[in-house]
Amino acid sequence: MKVAIMPSDKLIEVEYGTTIMEALRMADIRIDAPCGGNGTCKKCKVKLITEEGEHTVLACQTEITGDVTVDISRKDEGHRILMGGISRDVALNPAVRAVTVKVPEPSTSDLRSCWDRLRDAAAKAARIDPALIRPNVELISRLYCTLEENKYKVDVVFCENEILDVVPPGSPVLGLAYDIGTTTIACYFVDLRSGAQLAQGSLLNPQTAYGADVIMRIKYSVENGVEELTGAVRQALNSLAAKCAAEAKKSLVSVYLITIVGNTCMHHLFMGISPASLAYAPYTPAVTDPIQARAADYGFSVNGSAKLYMLSNIAGFVGADTVGGALAAAMDEAEKLTLLIDIGTNGEMVLGTKNRRIACSTAAGPAFEGALITYGMRGAEGAVDHAAFRDGRFVYSVIGGVKPKGICGSGIIDLLSELVRIGLVDSGGRLLMGDEIEAEEGKLFKDRVRLINGMRAFVIADEAESDGGEKILFTQKDIREVQLAKGAMAAGIRLLARRLGVSVDDFEVIMIAGAFGNYMSPQSACGIGLIPPKLGDRVVGIGNAAGQGAKLCLLSAAEYRRAESLGKSTEYLELAADPDFQDTFVDQLEFPAK
Repeated sequence: MKVAIMPSDKLIEVEYGTTIMEALRMADIRIDAPCGGNGTCKKCKVKLITEEGEHTVLACQTEITGDVTVDISRKDEGHRILMGGISRDVALNPAVRAVTVKVPEPSTSDLRSCWDRLRDAAAKAARIDPALIRPNVELISRLYCTLEENKYKVDVVFCENEILDVVPPGSPVLGLAYDIGTTTIACYFVDLRSGAQLAQGSLLNPQTAYGADVIMRIKYSVENGVEELTGAVRQALNSLAAKCAAEAKKSLVSVYLITIVGNTCMHHLFMGISPASLAYAPYTPAVTDPIQARAADYGFSVNGSAKLYMLSNIAGFVGADTVGGALAAAMDEAEKLTLLIDIGTNGEMVLGTKNRRIACSTAAGPAFEGALITYGMRGAEGAVDHAAFRDGRFVYSVIGGVKPKGICGSGIIDLLSELVRIGLVDSGGRLLMGDEIEAEEGKLFKDRVRLINGMRAFVIADEAESDGGEKILFTQKDIREVQLAKGAMAAGIRLLARRLGVSVDDFEVIMIAGAFGNYMSPQSACGIGLIPPKLGDRVVGIGNAAGQGAKLCLLSAAEYRRAESLGKSTEYLELAADPDFQDTFVDQLEFPAK
C-alpha cells in the first residue's frame, strides 16, 4: 500500500494491515503516543485522507488497507521546556583543556619524530609524565602539516593524559551538556576556555512515540530491541548540537567534551544498553558506574577525538539525573535536613544532609505531565496552567493567552486542590454532584459537574470557550490518576523519613526540581497532600537541576568526580520491597480534609 505523509511530502510503501503509527515510524516520523500505542490516551490523532473522504483517526489503531494520505500537520505548540535552574560558582577546570606549546623544529641534531617532539613539549607544558601520553594515530597523520602551518606554535588539547587534538593557538575549545529526560531533552553549549554558555536548546524526546513513561519504553525495547529508541534519542541529541552550534556560529569540530545525565532507563537506551534488567524484580540497572567513552562511537558529529562523560546511576529507577540534581543542589554539603524532589514522568527523591542521604523512586506515572489525563497536555500554547475559584467565579490562565486546548500539570494540581478546597471533591477523591455537595462555596459551581458519557466530569471550558469547539473536562478518572501519583510520592516521602529516623515535620528545606516543580504552586501541592501541608513555606523551586549538574561536570573535572562520590554515597530505598509501602500508600491516597 502507498502512504503519502503530509506535510513532509514523504511517500512510502507498507504491507496491507500496517497501522498508521507503524508506517510513520518506518518513515522516521514520531508522534506522541503516551499510552504506547494501546489506543487509550487518544493523543495520536491524525487526518486520514482516502477516496471516500477525510477522517480523524487514531494512528495506533488504524490499519492501512489501501493507498492513503496521512496528514499529521499541526500548529507548532511551542512547548515550554525548562532550561534554567539552581546554579553555583565553581572554579573553571574542565577535563578538556588547551595548552599552548612551542614544539622544537626538526633538525639534523634533533631527528625525533613529529609525535615525540610534540609529546615531550606538551608534557612539559602540561606538567605530565610523557610516558603516560599514548599516540593518537588520527592526529599523527596530519601533525606535520599542522605544525608547519602554525610555525610550530600550537595549542594542544588534552583530556587528562590524552592528547585529543593540535590546533592553531586560540582555537575554540567547546563542550556540550545534556539532560535526557523521559519527556524532554535539554542541551547547553559551552566555551570551555571561558566557561561562558554560548547557546542552549531543547526539544521533546522523540521516544514519546513509544510511550509516555519508562515502563512502556522498557517493554518495547525488550520486545523489539533497543535500536529504534537508541537511534531516535541519538539523532535528537545531534540535532540539538547542530542547532546550538549554528546559533553560536561555531563549528562542532571544536567540541571536545560531552556530559550527559538522564534517568537509568534513558541512560541505558542512549548508550544502546538493553534495559531488560529494569523490567523484572528486583529491578537492577545494567550498570551504575560513570562511563567515559569516545563521543563519535555514540553517534555524535563532533571532533573525532571528543570524549563522552556519562554520570553515574544510583539504582534501577534513580539515575544520573538525580545525581546531577543533587550535585547542583550541593546536597553533600547540606547542613539542613533537605528533601530534593524531581517531579516529572517519574518521581525521584533524595532526603538527607551532608552526613547521610537516602534516595527512592516512586511509580508516579506521567499524570503530572498531562499524559493519561483526558484533556491533559504538556506545558505548551493553549494549556491551562493555573486555575482557581475566586469571588464566585471559576478563573484560569492559558499559556500564550489563547483559547484553551487542554490542561497541563501545574493546572491539574491547581484545579484538583481547588476542587478539594471548595468541597467538590471529597477526601476519598470522589467528584460530588447535585445534592451530594454540602459546602456552600462548592454549591456555587455545581452546574459545572456533569455526567458525560456515563462519567462524572468537571467542565473547565465549554464548546464556545475552547480552541477545538468541544468541552474541556476534568473527569473522575483523571482525579484517580492524579490521586494514585500523589499517593505514591507522598508515601515515598514518609518512608524516606522513617528510614532516616526523622519526622516529616523536621524537614527544613524542600527543593522541587523539574519543569512541573518550577511552575507548580506549592500551596496547591500541599492542598492535595503531595507535600505535607505544614511544609508549604519551606518549598523552593530549583528548575532543571539535573541539566545544571551536567553543566557543572562539563565545567569542572572535580565536579564530575564529586558527582561520582555523591552517587556512591547515597543510599537507596527500594519502595517495592518495603513491607510498609502498601499501607502507607493507601493512607496517602486521601486528600486533606477541609
